[in-house]
Amino acid sequence: MKSAFSVWSIVFIASGLLALVINWISLEIIEPVVLIGFILLVLGVIYSFIALSKKEEGALKVISGISFFVILFFLVWFEPLLIIYIMTWLKNIF
Repeated sequence: MKSAFSVWSIVFIASGLLALVINWISLEIIEPVVLIGFILLVLGVIYSFIALSKKEEGALKVISGISFFVILFFLVWFEPLLIIYIMTWLKNIF
């Protein structure tokens, strides 16, 4: 399979989005779900950049890279303090 990184990038982006939607539906912030969602989004964009560097065929690599930034835009638009909450939570863990 020549486009393995492209497929994995879209899988990670979709899984990260699902985790963030599950957190958004719940009434309170579930830290492990937010952390897993954020990590999956970052893995998705990393795999997208790997697919771009390997010059894989198809548009999945571009779609997943663009969707990462679109998801972050909507995350900041609808939940502006969630990014700050994630960063302070990560700072306290590490």
